[in-house]
Amino acid sequence: MDTKGLVIKSCAAALFGLFSLQASAATVTFNYTESFGAVTPDGPAPYAIAVFDDGGTAGSVTLTMSVSSTVNMADVTEMYFSLDPLLDANSLNFTRDGGTGPSAADTTISTGTDAFKADGDGLYDILFDFPPPPGTISSRFNAGEDLVYTISGIASLTASSFNFWATPDGGEGPYLSVAKFQSTGPDQEGSDWVGAVPVPAAVWLFGSGLLGLIGIARRKRA
Repeated sequence: MDTKGLVIKSCAAALFGLFSLQASAATVTFNYTESFGAVTPDGPAPYAIAVFDDGGTAGSVTLTMSVSSTVNMADVTEMYFSLDPLLDANSLNFTRDGGTGPSAADTTISTGTDAFKADGDGLYDILFDFPPPPGTISSRFNAGEDLVYTISGIASLTASSFNFWATPDGGEGPYLSVAKFQSTGPDQEGSDWVGAVPVPAAVWLFGSGLLGLIGIARRKRA
């Protein structure tokens, strides 16, 4: 095998190994950084974070949602998630396990295949609806708060079960998840939609580096 072929094969193997590791990881993290609404929340991105953790076993996943402490008076009113299309979102059970955000009584969780559209983006299978409504303004999901839910009901469920694109439906994206912000801007009267970055920036940088190596090998071969 010539030098070019060896480098390309090695790079491909490294990329495959990296993405296989990502797919089998016990956690999947969404960083909400991609604004496609009217008024962006204050502070640096990510404006919110969602982490799915299966603890290395199937059947139960812990979802931790948090709003950045730097978004000032902004709050999250909705969060949209996708599910593996081979699984039935209506079979999922949700139990609030803690956090400083809205209570279970003030949160509506709805499920359905491609049942929920994030404005200007795609169709999602799970919708967390935070106050108001339901609940009151004082019960909002505010800056610096978090929520922890256990998701169960499907024996094969893992963190990777939520690492899927929304079904395209025009507009922005595609995204793996979307958060809706209210009370954005200096007068707290704006709103924004923020998509989760599909692949962590570090992975893109690593992949770009490997592609650079391939280019160098080709130049040397020429």
